[in-house]
Amino acid sequence: MRHRPTTSSPTHRSTLYRSAQQPGHYATIRRVLTASVVLGFIAGILPAQVDSNEPGILEPVTSALQGKDIRMPNSDQSVDGTVQSTIEGNIDFEDAFGPGVSSSVGHEITHVASPNDDLRLGLQALLAASQASDQNAMQTAANELRDILLGSTRGRIYDGFPMLNFNRYKEPSIDPESFQADLVPGEYKFKQVRDTGERFDNPYDPGDTRKVWEVDVQMLYYDGQIDSDTFLVHFPADAHPDDTVRVHYRVYTLVQEDFSPTVVMLDRRQALNTVQFPYKGMDAVWIAMFPGQVMNVSINYSTIRQWRGVYTWGWRDHPPRIQFLQPVYDIYDMREGHEGEVVRDPQSESFIVRNREDLTLDTIGEAAPEKKMYRVAEAVLAGAEPATIEAWLTQSDQGPYGMWFEWADLAKVQTQLPPEAWEMLAQEGLAPGDYGDYNMITALINNEAYGDGPFSNEVITWDQGDTFKVKLLNLDAHTHYFRNVDFGSRLHDDILRCCGGGETSFEIMNFKPSYGAPKVAEMQWRAGWGFRPHYDIIQQPDVFPRGKDRVKLAPYIGGEGGAYFGYQYSEEARGGDFRFNPPPFVIGFDADNPSTYLLRDADGENGLVIGQFTEGYGVGQMCPEDPWPGFCTRDIQAYNPNGSKNFPPPPLRGQPVFPEDIGKFPGDIYPNEAVELRFPPFLRNPSQTIVGAGDIIPPTGSWRPFLWINPNNGSLFIDPDDESKGYWSDLTYSHGAPIFAGQTLAATIELPRASGQVFYQFDDLFHDNVIFSPHPVGGDIDDPDESDVVEKLGARKRGNSLQVKGALSQLSINTYVEWVTVFSGSSGENGCTGTLLGNATVNASGRFVFRQQESTVASGSSICVQSPIAAFKDTLVN
Repeated sequence: MRHRPTTSSPTHRSTLYRSAQQPGHYATIRRVLTASVVLGFIAGILPAQVDSNEPGILEPVTSALQGKDIRMPNSDQSVDGTVQSTIEGNIDFEDAFGPGVSSSVGHEITHVASPNDDLRLGLQALLAASQASDQNAMQTAANELRDILLGSTRGRIYDGFPMLNFNRYKEPSIDPESFQADLVPGEYKFKQVRDTGERFDNPYDPGDTRKVWEVDVQMLYYDGQIDSDTFLVHFPADAHPDDTVRVHYRVYTLVQEDFSPTVVMLDRRQALNTVQFPYKGMDAVWIAMFPGQVMNVSINYSTIRQWRGVYTWGWRDHPPRIQFLQPVYDIYDMREGHEGEVVRDPQSESFIVRNREDLTLDTIGEAAPEKKMYRVAEAVLAGAEPATIEAWLTQSDQGPYGMWFEWADLAKVQTQLPPEAWEMLAQEGLAPGDYGDYNMITALINNEAYGDGPFSNEVITWDQGDTFKVKLLNLDAHTHYFRNVDFGSRLHDDILRCCGGGETSFEIMNFKPSYGAPKVAEMQWRAGWGFRPHYDIIQQPDVFPRGKDRVKLAPYIGGEGGAYFGYQYSEEARGGDFRFNPPPFVIGFDADNPSTYLLRDADGENGLVIGQFTEGYGVGQMCPEDPWPGFCTRDIQAYNPNGSKNFPPPPLRGQPVFPEDIGKFPGDIYPNEAVELRFPPFLRNPSQTIVGAGDIIPPTGSWRPFLWINPNNGSLFIDPDDESKGYWSDLTYSHGAPIFAGQTLAATIELPRASGQVFYQFDDLFHDNVIFSPHPVGGDIDDPDESDVVEKLGARKRGNSLQVKGALSQLSINTYVEWVTVFSGSSGENGCTGTLLGNATVNASGRFVFRQQESTVASGSSICVQSPIAAFKDTLVN
């Protein structure tokens, strides 16, 4: 027996994963894919000789298709163990108290203090003035409060950073000098990138050079929060997907904290008809900062097409301070009659329009402490009597609910719930401090998130497959969204090892959405994040990096007979089976070279099984009025800016039409090329018309726009004539699961991996502020991988019947893996080789039995068994 981490060298891949060889050119392509470095074997680990995170992060899809290691630009965190290589130039620190140091809007800083502390002082001054009936002093205090709330101060370290979170261009009374100079007027925290004039060698295309774009971002660290003058970073249509991004940061800090911008990346889209999924995130740098400093640093990031955005974290105050930069793009319209016109990418259109239009002062909920302060200040400036203002500030039942010091306390400390949240929870019988069976309760207000739970600002650790219950309360007057993302474990330690100045670091991690995501995300968990239309299975490394992330993985068979593992939601969570079963030409390289097999799940039947009603995944249906399982009858190409067409598909071309298409095509024969765009049957949920049964809308050029654009009308709305019915994204969950104004959401989250570094929950649409993400209590960030052992193994042949029996060792988490995979062949250097026979379940005692009634395996030949954790062992058939 060999017992070592389960990996596979390229020389073993073709025998390990192929039970049949396909001749000709296509087989050669397939062998390149299968023998690539992208997935070492069924457990989802890279070959031992390839480190997927050093030097730089391995890009899985391009590496697979080119048959060589390709590292993502600007993803090598250090060079020679001494330099943080993502930094451009030097780090510069200024003293905020020093002469000539300017605020974000260009005023010399003369006052350094927390805006929350200054709000408290302003309220105190207003109370004293009202008690003294001093109208002039009341006006002065009210103007002070208003300027801080609207970001209109001059000469303070927080100039230009409002405490009310809305599109300030919607409030005409705000002085234009209160806006940062490079903001795009009218938009919400929106900046354009600039061409630096620099070029670099493109690692994806030897001989090609690409551009470097840049943008300036200013940030404020104070109390438990981070504010930024930038949320949306805009790229023009002529920015090439392989160009890179440089961000020049200027950071004003009032706290001791670690500056840690973490870029999160997508894998690389190869062509319009392929997908692009969340891949990895990496800390670009880790710099210690101290109160009263202004830091300037420039960071280089990866390519535009892979840039999902940038988180900026803090660690010294928990839950961590977090802020996010969201890229938005212009594209060239490819529709007939529109070729070359510049339009917004549909996702970008949703971000831009809704942050501009939905984020108004009026839609900030009246329960927000900052809104209460604003109401009082506006009343004073409108001439309210001193006695009225004194009563508002000191009596809970007069004016805005509560008293002035309660507002000030709540605004500064967001690890608590506002009283209005507890009033909503009282409807469930919960009193303050009673969290029922919820692991966390989060209130969304002032486009921020307040949270609390039974473990205060943390959550209890969890095992793979456990469920969490989270309560979300929307106290604002517009729709918010909820998404949970599993960041997994830390995969690397370059920054802390070489040059850390902070307390800890995310370093490199593998982020994947687990609630409040389009239905395709559930399918990708099942595929181990590995299915690419027209390329079969190309899995990402490190999706399930630890032993405890692989205990409950279920096996399946790819389009060329390869055995893989992925996470399958529990039968209870699925609420009925939805078999993702694309035709061979979709799995295969193209229509003329279809895949050898259909995808097959662990039960041996065709199709990967996901849920019809799995909670937390998109519920939008592309054409519920059409009979299932046929194609949608509607041609929606007019709404797709990519100009995609897919109908008729190859099997129908030149053939008689469906009855519903009679009269549409000349001679009632389908043409020999695609002329329409119709949603295909294999992506449609079997439970059409039933609420909660979402279709799979994959992020390809054909279907990705319809995560945001309604295929029925081409707008962002469910009904553009009645916008009160909501947005199409409310159904697809492309921004998360919706929580409508004044409503709540009780989310039950089944977790596909064991606890890692953070329980990350946020509103994807208003992501710059609406974040509350506690760390797990007892979670082990640096948890090492572990191995199991095949303790016993035997195989026997009786007539044509084969039986393989064995037992595994127990894992450190006091359980066993749930499946093993059986091969006809011996063990190789790094795992089983030979022909895949099938899978066997492992019982609660660690034992498994595999039976094959009509087996061609001969007595005396080798049988090999491999688990998804690490163990493999072979034996002879007797």
